[in-house]
Amino acid sequence: MIRFLAFMSSRWTRLVLMMLIVLSLQTTLFTELRPFGVAAQLVLLFVVVAGSINGVVIGALTGLIAGLMYDFILPTPVGLASLSLGLAGATAGLLLYFFHEPTWWMRLITIVFASVLGEIYYPLAQTVVGLDGWLQLRIIKVAVVVAICNLILSPIAIVVCRWVLAERKLPV
Repeated sequence: MIRFLAFMSSRWTRLVLMMLIVLSLQTTLFTELRPFGVAAQLVLLFVVVAGSINGVVIGALTGLIAGLMYDFILPTPVGLASLSLGLAGATAGLLLYFFHEPTWWMRLITIVFASVLGEIYYPLAQTVVGLDGWLQLRIIKVAVVVAICNLILSPIAIVVCRWVLAERKLPV
């Protein structure tokens, strides 16, 4: 019973459950809300925030888990979203790696910059595996709009991500 409780209170279990909620919001509500004709990327936001708060390793693992869950929804080859989101999470963690105590505005700049890069990683990965037509100049507009949306939604995502990825110990 204690092992089951330890498993259920694990941050990785909370991450998978939260990603189910984020993915359902991404595929329902946020596909309809399109500022300037671009869908906001809630999954990318969550991964980038995880990387900027918890570092390179947790950001990459969060991106890989979220990307794998996202891959099962997308009609593209399995592993593309995992690769690009894992790279985006690691990028966000790497941008703050050299600062001991990053300030709030440094995190916001990191979230915006990693969101732009994360939005570019996916079409690059699609081009590498031979899916033509994804790497166009429109990606600049998409990356800028996604970065602005992620900047606006980042305060909520930071609070949720800190709760989800907090390491907790069960009282024995």
